[in-house]
Amino acid sequence: MVIGYVCETDPFKDRYAWSGLIFKIRESIEKAGFQVVWIPFDVDSKFVSFFEKLRWKLSKLFGGKLFLGGVHFLPVVYGYAKTVRKNDEFDKCDALFFPRGGQIGLFLRTNKPIISYSDATAYLMNNYYWKNCHPLSVKMACLIEKKASQRASLNIRASQWAVNSLIQDCKYDPIKCAVLEFGACIDDSDIRPNGSYKGGILQVLFSGVEWNRKGGDVAVQTVRFLIERGYDAILNIVGIKELPDYCQHYGFIKNHGFLNKNDPDAYRRYVKLYKNSHIMLLPTHAECAGIVFSEAAGFGIPAYTYATGGTENYVVNGINGYALSPDVGAEGFAERISKDIESDDISRLHQGALRLYSERLSWSAWSKRFKGIMDQMELVK
Repeated sequence: MVIGYVCETDPFKDRYAWSGLIFKIRESIEKAGFQVVWIPFDVDSKFVSFFEKLRWKLSKLFGGKLFLGGVHFLPVVYGYAKTVRKNDEFDKCDALFFPRGGQIGLFLRTNKPIISYSDATAYLMNNYYWKNCHPLSVKMACLIEKKASQRASLNIRASQWAVNSLIQDCKYDPIKCAVLEFGACIDDSDIRPNGSYKGGILQVLFSGVEWNRKGGDVAVQTVRFLIERGYDAILNIVGIKELPDYCQHYGFIKNHGFLNKNDPDAYRRYVKLYKNSHIMLLPTHAECAGIVFSEAAGFGIPAYTYATGGTENYVVNGINGYALSPDVGAEGFAERISKDIESDDISRLHQGALRLYSERLSWSAWSKRFKGIMDQMELVK
């Protein structure tokens, strides 16, 4: 079976696009036994560029309220679809797979099965990730999402949270939905499980590129409370180019900056951070999925986060860590972590992380589950 992989960047070369997911998903589809060909869509065509400029003008016209672009703006979606249909590889494909961007399928006149994979819906994004959007723009984005999802033969999402929105908001058939969590964007050969924490310096890992959304302030205060409880703790921060000024006052913070995985040296440094960490602390306030949680699980690192968005598919309470209620503060995180260390539950969470990775959060598990879904949906020829 030949699967047309529809995305804007080369999924055989670009290991950075969508946090590395474009590359990894393509690789995992091939490991499931399918042939993959790349079908790009042109994000810079004159048609698309005209309407992208238009929506910025609309934003200014309506007092700075954001008009969403890309696959959330109807004429742009149509423009993308035109370039997909004209691609030489299109007719060779038995099915079309969209690693995000499934909205493009709305304008494709074809009988080929359409498989859409993403981590959210427009309904969920509004007032969660998207802020200050014009209501007309949100309405358009949701309508596109609903119609495109109904057009697909199979909708896969990266969490139950997102699947629930497909069913409830998009009125999509539950039988044709599936959950497949994102795996780690670290090569399997580089994932070597750590031992669980047995005392000494507690190496805490925070990984994220948006300080406020990822809860950087909560992470800092959590480690401060842990130190007050008698722990010798270090907070290793990766992904943030420049920390807030107040972080300079804390000697327990080590900032490793933003590490681009496309750079071999930066990638090695990124992997080394995981190898040396005992727990992951990411009190994120908004999260559709959680690649870093899958990465942590591969190394056997217990994770602590908030129960928000899709995090509970990646951090399962009492199994590989805890997803705490959003109203819990830094002191609550510190209490939970210290309780797990003192009771040696940290060892059980370490084993649970490795088990969850093997069963659900690795790309090898993804490939097996994807093949099973394709068989079950009778999309395999």
